Amino acid sequence: MFAVKFCKELGCKMKAWSGGVCINHTPKKAIAPTLKLTNNNDRILKMQEFFLSIWKKRPHKSEISDTSLGSEALSVYFHHILPKEKYPEACFDEENIIFLTLLEHADVESDMYRFEEVNKRRILLLVKYGKI
Repeated sequence: MFAVKFCKELGCKMKAWSGGVCINHTPKKAIAPTLKLTNNNDRILKMQEFFLSIWKKRPHKSEISDTSLGSEALSVYFHHILPKEKYPEACFDEENIIFLTLLEHADVESDMYRFEEVNKRRILLLVKYGKI
């Protein structure tokens, strides 16, 4: 049996991931403000540009809790309501993106029906794409 390790950040009582910190204290990677073309990253670059275009248009806050997301666009704030693998036609649809905090994103990834706002938008998108 192994012992549960907790986050090494002072005062944090969450379980630690790799590196000894929890999900809240794991460093996040910002979306690059300027993109450099590389040989096989066209889809990644297109997604970064797509996310940045939405970031410039919308308030930087969770669309569930109204919590501020700060001024730096992190990919974890962008959630595809219809999964891009299952609905590739909706991958670059701005209506398919909702801003969430890191914890909200983790919650919706583990339970896709957790938030009513996401559920309402999912139904509208399924109707839009003729899936229901």
